[in-house]
Amino acid sequence: MRDAAVDPSDLDAIIYVVQRRQIPPRWQSARVAYALGAREDVAAFDVPGQRTARSMAKALSAPGEPVRRVLVIEAEGTGQPSASLILG
Repeated sequence: MRDAAVDPSDLDAIIYVVQRRQIPPRWQSARVAYALGAREDVAAFDVPGQRTARSMAKALSAPGEPVRRVLVIEAEGTGQPSASLILG
């Protein structure tokens, strides 16, 4: 986010990629939003799989939509956590 010059308060949505369905859900996206200091109204949700997360992020940040900055985080089951910022 620093490289993209985006402050956590500028995020419109946070998507956290989970590797398997979690019962009960852990809502890691909400934890990340809180840790970053994102706005209270940021949309934060967990989804299964990177492909789903990227598709949702692109749909949310499509031209004409109110969501312009989506942070996608994948940190479960990977050797190295990664994050992508999708700008609409």
